[in-house]
Amino acid sequence: MGLFNILSPVFGAIDNAAAPVLPVAVRMGLWAAILAVSTMLLYKALSPQARIGTAKREAREARRKLNSFDGEFADAGPLIRDQFLTAFKHIGLVVPGTIIAILPLLCFLVWADNHFDYNLPADGSAPAVSTLPASASGVNARWDNSHNPPAISIEGRGTAAQSYPMSAPVPVITKYGPWNWLVGNPLGYLPNDSPLDAVRIDLPEREFLHFGPSWMRGWLGVFIPVMFIVSLLMFKWAKIE
Repeated sequence: MGLFNILSPVFGAIDNAAAPVLPVAVRMGLWAAILAVSTMLLYKALSPQARIGTAKREAREARRKLNSFDGEFADAGPLIRDQFLTAFKHIGLVVPGTIIAILPLLCFLVWADNHFDYNLPADGSAPAVSTLPASASGVNARWDNSHNPPAISIEGRGTAAQSYPMSAPVPVITKYGPWNWLVGNPLGYLPNDSPLDAVRIDLPEREFLHFGPSWMRGWLGVFIPVMFIVSLLMFKWAKIE
């Protein structure tokens, strides 16, 4: 499990509890609204709102003075310096609270990416499974419906048999990489000494919207617009600097 997977069990438990009564598209819209509200309120609570408001006014005043300056360029140095100083002061006050406030959102995006990008196949059917490289010392990977849930079974000469239960609709199994301390693969990892670099599972992509280009039909096509609209409303309603 990676750092950004730490909240995955919580998201999974809540979503599974709501699944019997709410369609998945509705749940995704609710997730977007909840995360938009909580992210904005968390940012407001963690950031020095009064100081940010002062810094914004100082930055606007510095820009106004520079824009209205009508002298020689050599004489504009103090005004340019003030503009940069006030801008960086504003950024310095905003960034720490922003980074902390978006951490739950990042955790959700990682969980959702592992659970809503693809579908597991219907009962009894088996998707195509391929290995990289394709001819790795006779090692074979296959979809195994004898398990519940189904699993990816890997067998071959000179290698111990391995089984990876499909606990989430994730289309790839790889070796552990340096980035996996941040984002883990719920299916697990290939052994470091495995002749395989990756196993790919041809899972069907999941559609939340049945119109428009293919890139906008997934869960982000619902999540991003709802979160954007709710975030703007929260920004105005909560008077966030």
